[in-house]
Amino acid sequence: MSLLSIQSLNIRFRSPDEGDVEAVRNVSLQLHPGETLAVVGESGAGKSQLFHAVMGLLPRNARASGSVLFNGVELLNQPARVLNQYRGKRMAMIFQDPMTALNPLLTIGRQLTEVLEVHQRMGAKPARDKAIAMLEQVRISDAARRFNSYPHELSGGMRQRVMIAMALLCEPELLIADEPTTALDVTVQSEIMALLRDIRSQRDMAVVLVTHDLPLAGGLCDRVAVMYRGEIVEHGQVDAIFYRPQHTYTQNLLSASSFAYACAAQQK
Repeated sequence: MSLLSIQSLNIRFRSPDEGDVEAVRNVSLQLHPGETLAVVGESGAGKSQLFHAVMGLLPRNARASGSVLFNGVELLNQPARVLNQYRGKRMAMIFQDPMTALNPLLTIGRQLTEVLEVHQRMGAKPARDKAIAMLEQVRISDAARRFNSYPHELSGGMRQRVMIAMALLCEPELLIADEPTTALDVTVQSEIMALLRDIRSQRDMAVVLVTHDLPLAGGLCDRVAVMYRGEIVEHGQVDAIFYRPQHTYTQNLLSASSFAYACAAQQK
């Protein structure tokens, strides 16, 4: 049985100026336990909205139809009391911008321990110990000191590692990484992707990588789904997408990525 099954998903946004705006059109995807899937496409393709719908995080002006099954349980348009049994505990999301995803008024440690207290009913001392151990696992040096830091005291790469630690605390079955390296320089980007690869190999966990960068996806994922204007235009194994792309948009994405990497190499 699929861990995640998205069937005929459509998402519309109500706009007072433009009427209904269609963001996702008739998308169907399957993900099995332990599998890794990349969903790639340019900004505005509908990638993030697709998985915000999975997590029940769409804004109030959004309307979603279709089906999102997690282990056979329907999650689409369910109330928070139902969704909270799954999100943060059995499925977790790493957001694009950790500075806005983290609460600037709370220490890193408090934000981590809160996850364990809410989802695993853990006491303060064991929650603190597990949170520090997880910070060490995601390679944050001097984790016990960083536990008491505020988000603005950390670099962008360290904040992203904190987000990864927070997502992994409850050992979810599904991890969704939404553009986890967008705001980072190339060196830190490589470190974050290496960390995700290590985590994938250590845990029996399904991973979805949402990105605009096809080569980035190739280093982590088994399959690739290419999104364009809210639709999946091509879907297949990584090698097939990279070496035998069928859709013009996929071919253009690969060309653009190759050009960007060549320019970056020349600047070094």
